[in-house]
Amino acid sequence: MRLASLLFIAALLPAQNPKLPEPYQSIVELSHGAPPEFAADAILRVVASNKIPARDTRRSLLEQAFRFAAVAKFPVRMHGVKGTLTDTRSGFLSAAYDLKLDALSLQSRTVRDMLPIDAAKARELFTEITRPTLAPLTCYDALTYDVSDYYQDLGAVSQTAFNAQERKKEEHLKFILDYLGQISSPAEIAPAARVIKSAEVSAEQREILWNRLAAILETMQPDGRSFAAALDEISHEMPAALQSSVAKFKEKSAGCPDDVRQGVTLELSQGTVHSGSTPELQKYWQSPQAQQLLRDGLKLRFTSDNKVIPESARTTREWLEQLTDFLAELADWTEDQEKSPADYYHEKSIIYMGLVELIPPGQQRDKMMQAYVDFINAANLQQQSPVEWFMEAYSMLDRVRNTSSGEPAKLLDAYQKSSNPILALYALEEKTFASPIPAWVTNSR
Repeated sequence: MRLASLLFIAALLPAQNPKLPEPYQSIVELSHGAPPEFAADAILRVVASNKIPARDTRRSLLEQAFRFAAVAKFPVRMHGVKGTLTDTRSGFLSAAYDLKLDALSLQSRTVRDMLPIDAAKARELFTEITRPTLAPLTCYDALTYDVSDYYQDLGAVSQTAFNAQERKKEEHLKFILDYLGQISSPAEIAPAARVIKSAEVSAEQREILWNRLAAILETMQPDGRSFAAALDEISHEMPAALQSSVAKFKEKSAGCPDDVRQGVTLELSQGTVHSGSTPELQKYWQSPQAQQLLRDGLKLRFTSDNKVIPESARTTREWLEQLTDFLAELADWTEDQEKSPADYYHEKSIIYMGLVELIPPGQQRDKMMQAYVDFINAANLQQQSPVEWFMEAYSMLDRVRNTSSGEPAKLLDAYQKSSNPILALYALEEKTFASPIPAWVTNSR
C-alpha cells in the first residue's frame, strides 16, 4: 500500500522541479513523502509565503498542489451539529475537518491562490474540481456539509477570470447558472446566495440568478439533518423578495426537532445516543478505565476543595509521587478497553496534553513530550484517517504555544526528529512560516 502511494505521488510530480531557495526546497521535497493532503498544504504554504519570485514556478507549484489535493482522504469538509461537539467522536472529527485538509477545501484554496497569478488557469482548475457527492443525511448523523470555500471560489472566478468579450456574451452569467443548476443539498443554498449578492452582473442578470436559486429552493426535497443545519443561514442570505420561496422550502421538511436536540444533553451520560431523531453520538470517558483516569487526572490539577494546584506545589515530592502513580495507571490502559482505537487515541492524547501543561519545565516534562510523540507516531489511525490523527499533533503544539511555559520549540524538535514524514514536514513548516512565539510566552521563561 505504501509503495502504491509513493508511485502515485511520483506520477503527480513534474519531470524537473525548479530549484527553490531554502528552506522552501526542503519543504517541497519533504512534502513528497507525506500523504497527499499534507503535500498539498505544504506546497500552498510555500507559494503563499511570497518568497518564490518566479511566476511560472508559483504556477507550477500550485498545479502540483491541486493534483495532490484531489486524492485527499476527506472529500469534503463537515461540521459537527451544535450541542454534540464536547468529548464526542463527532466533535473530534469536526475539529479535524476544521483544518481544511479535505480535497474540496484544498483545491478551492489552490484556485484562489492561482487567480492573481494566472486567472485563466485558475478558471480551468476550478472546472476540473470534482463536485463531491453530498449524500442525504439523517437526523442520526452528527456531521453536516460545509462547501462555503468552493462557492467563494465560484464567485471569485466569475468576477476575475472572464475577459470583457466573454462578459459581453454573458459567459460569466452562464458559468454561475451552470453551477447553480447542479445544487443538490441545502448546504449549498446560502453559499450560492452569497455568490449572487457579490456577482458583478447587471440588475437584470442578478434577477435571473435569484430566480434560478429560488426555483431550486422551492423544488428541493431536503433531508432532515441538512435542512435543520442550513435553515437559519438560508433565511438570512435570501433577499426579502424571495422569502416566499424560503417559506415553501420550510414546508419540505420537519428537520430535526428542537425538543429532540435539547434531549441530547440529558442522554449523553448514557454513552451512545440513538433514539428518535437525536444524532448518534459516541461520548468519550465512558469506560471504567477512562473514567478512573479522568478522575485521577483531575486530582493532579485541583485540590480536594477544587482549587487549582499552583506550579510551586507541582514540584513537591507528594505531587510527583502522585504523578508517578498516575503514569503507571496510564501505561496499563489499552485501546481494547475503549469502543474503538480512534476513541482511545483521542482520549489518551487529551491526557498527554493535560500532563504536558501541568508538569513544570524540566526533565520530566521533556520525557512526557517525547512519550506523547512516540505514542502518536505508533498509532494506526495515521494510516486510516491521517487528518484526524494529525489533528492531535496540531492541537498539542497549539496548547504549548499558548501556555506561558509551554516550550513549543522543544515539541517541534521532537516532531522533526520523529522520522514521521507528516510530523517532520509540519515541524519544518512551523519553524518557517508560523508567527513568532508571543512575547508574553518568551518573557515568562
